[in-house]
Amino acid sequence: MSTLDDLRHAGISTVLAPDDDGYADAVAGFDLGVEVAPPVVVDAKVPADVASAVAVAAEQGVPLTALGTGHGRLHPFVDGVALRLRGLDSVEIDATSRTARIGAGCAWASVVAAAAKHGLAAPCGSSPGVGVVGYLLGGGIGPLARSVGFSTDHVRSFEVVTPADGPITVSRDSHPDLFWAMRGGKVGLGVVTAVTVELLPFAQIVGGGVYFDGADSAAALSAYIDWAPFLPETTTTSLALLRLPESPALPPALSGKRVAHVRFASVDDVDYAHAQLAAMRSVATPVFDTVGVLPYAQIGSVHGDPTAPMPVANGTASLATLGADTADALLAAGGLETDLPLSAVEIRTLGGATHRETEPDAVGGRDTTTLLNVYAAPVPGLADETRLDAVRSVLDATTPWQASTTLVNFVGRANSDDAFDTSWSADQRRQLDDIRRAHDPSGVFSAR
Repeated sequence: MSTLDDLRHAGISTVLAPDDDGYADAVAGFDLGVEVAPPVVVDAKVPADVASAVAVAAEQGVPLTALGTGHGRLHPFVDGVALRLRGLDSVEIDATSRTARIGAGCAWASVVAAAAKHGLAAPCGSSPGVGVVGYLLGGGIGPLARSVGFSTDHVRSFEVVTPADGPITVSRDSHPDLFWAMRGGKVGLGVVTAVTVELLPFAQIVGGGVYFDGADSAAALSAYIDWAPFLPETTTTSLALLRLPESPALPPALSGKRVAHVRFASVDDVDYAHAQLAAMRSVATPVFDTVGVLPYAQIGSVHGDPTAPMPVANGTASLATLGADTADALLAAGGLETDLPLSAVEIRTLGGATHRETEPDAVGGRDTTTLLNVYAAPVPGLADETRLDAVRSVLDATTPWQASTTLVNFVGRANSDDAFDTSWSADQRRQLDDIRRAHDPSGVFSAR
């Protein structure tokens, strides 16, 4: 029998071929720029569906890939078996232990909303629409990263299926090798069906954004470089040079404008937080300012990342240093005066809790202090390669200041072919490969 037939005879809830109703929805994701057209999709409704799919794939030697929400796809997916996990979408909050057990089909938005009902916060990223599991497997840094560290630092356990072990629970006390690897090792380690995370004791923060006119962007960037690294670790900030589209969803002060956007998120009291921000607010008169007391349920508004599916063209680099010379190079290559199809040139300032490893894990680039992320606008009719070249031109301009290891969740199609692998040190890669071979000896899961 074919793989399709074997899967359909394995008691799995739903198995889809390309001509079946529901197939298009099953393979849909956020990034429309990467082809996803596998010959078979397992639409898992219960964890047993995942276990059966892994067993069939291992027996037949067929590659198997979990689809997630489609953020961060790097390569076309046209072979093997795809696992759609969106049916595993339960969220169980235990307010007493301050934990959440989260099904692998969940995006962070549903966890944020559920935790907020108990006055708690989920350790999510800047975009609550991103899937929980893929984000945590790559480490994950959110708007409060300097205060709370990498999001994967808050994982208590994974429920996972591997070819060698079947369904298992992975924690510091059970399969500790996988627990080390799955907190930062990203891929090739098994299919997660659920994860339990510690929640954060925040009902609200001081957060939002300060927007400066594009004409003031050079002054804003210069001031930011002198300001951000010296903030207390109770505050996390970033700056993005944005070319915003005309949209009724945006405030009139921002619609269609080029702006420098300072993102700010602090767990300090409101007066102290505003005192910290005073130096940036004095750079120029903001065209828009939203910083204030913010319910954690609205954490996505700090960065205001896009939520509608689009073809994504992006790349990243960790910067070993960020000074006036780096800023000049960034402005010359991708500043708001340049004629490039860029949507965002972003600098995230890390440190504080992100530099502290609470227990050993596979997070690569933990010593990163400055992260550069560049995105190209999805301009209709503009060739994909033109957009990618625009991103590369900005990354290339910062080569003299780049560190050797970056953060895997931000690697994009504009990065070099080896950027994914070099998101870990050589020792981390060897250890991850050993663990992958132990739990997936036939190589059912891709390590890229």
